[in-house]
Amino acid sequence: GHSPVFPMWTSIPRTMLALSSAAGSPFRSPARRSLTAAAALSGNLVSVEDCLAAHGRTDDGGSRTIFVDGSWHLSPDRDGREEYESGPRIEGARFFDIDDVSSKGEELNPKGLPHMMPPKELFAAAMDAMDVTPSDRLVVYGAEGCMFTSRAFFALRSMGHPSDRVHLMQGSLSEWEAKGGPIETGAKKAIMADDLDLSSGETSYDIARDALNIVDMDEVLRVVTAGEDNSDAVIVDARGAARFRAEVPEPRAGLRGGRMPGSINVPFTDLLEPDNPLKFKPAEELRGVFQRAGLDPGTERRVICSCGSGVTACTVALALEECGRDAG
Repeated sequence: GHSPVFPMWTSIPRTMLALSSAAGSPFRSPARRSLTAAAALSGNLVSVEDCLAAHGRTDDGGSRTIFVDGSWHLSPDRDGREEYESGPRIEGARFFDIDDVSSKGEELNPKGLPHMMPPKELFAAAMDAMDVTPSDRLVVYGAEGCMFTSRAFFALRSMGHPSDRVHLMQGSLSEWEAKGGPIETGAKKAIMADDLDLSSGETSYDIARDALNIVDMDEVLRVVTAGEDNSDAVIVDARGAARFRAEVPEPRAGLRGGRMPGSINVPFTDLLEPDNPLKFKPAEELRGVFQRAGLDPGTERRVICSCGSGVTACTVALALEECGRDAG
């Protein structure tokens, strides 16, 4: 069976035209236009302007650009799926639900932890249902005020989509709309994992894999018990400073306060623009944040990014990449 994995511990080491849609799929891309080399997307982080130029286009190799709403909210007052389904949304966008496309049940997730990385069979079926193929270029975006889109970005890459074809839009849906980006309004249903048929074991999306760059609880325990002087890794905690120091309770009931011995605190919000949490700070500022916290982004040691449930750790992991670390 599939072993449970724990994306709350994201390990950063040192140093793919579209197939036909599934019958009845609600996802159809807008009419295709040629995408010139000058307008091609590159890098992890892409501007709203570059995303506008890429929307609805294919590149010279015939690959589509597909927008993926990765909105997730910690507050119970907002629901990313509900907001996507009611609209507005970027025209042609899909929705990737980190809570739904995840490991569930006693066999895969015996502790019932939230939004654990999915088994590769479920991920592949979800990509088919979303009409996503390995050759597509994916642009993850979020709704206004959402500061957690790095998690969907990380999941898509970790589960097998080519890393050079997954991007994170630096700006919100509101900014997209304000700059003239095409949007959809009205109801549109997002896929549900329970509606997917996994019985055949056959999918068109054939590059899904077990989650990459993930370490399990045993490995984290080994690092902690080895101690700072004897471990080949450093643990970076993305939670806020007050939670790191156990000065405030954890937001989920029943969790102990405090931190793993020897861990370093880099609050994920310190890596984002204070007036726009959907934008990362420039690379030089990111380096400064890490250095002031006691971490050299170029360290030869492995960096294990940790948080409360595997969401904001992905912000730290992406920021480290922007500082030049190899995602492995």
